[in-house]
Amino acid sequence: RTPENLEVVRQLPEESLLLETDAPWCSIKATHAGHGHVRSKWEEVKKPEKWEEGRCVKDRCEPCHLRQVLEVVAAVRETEPEVLAATVLLNTMSVFFPSKS
Repeated sequence: RTPENLEVVRQLPEESLLLETDAPWCSIKATHAGHGHVRSKWEEVKKPEKWEEGRCVKDRCEPCHLRQVLEVVAAVRETEPEVLAATVLLNTMSVFFPSKS
């Protein structure tokens, strides 16, 4: 949300990185410091009762928005999203499935 948050993310050791969203409470908004790094977009509907498959509800964080978190973190750390995704996958496996990593 803030430039200070992004600086902390930049400095974290690579082997400590995991990603998550604030689903369903808060999507990445234009007022957030990392918003300029977001590249992916989805069609939206304005109200939950108007939801339909393939669209997100405006201002609600959906699981697919993890891609946007990845884009922000990768940009702040000056790495490609695909490279960061591979690292985060290994980190996630070591935390949640240590016998399989």
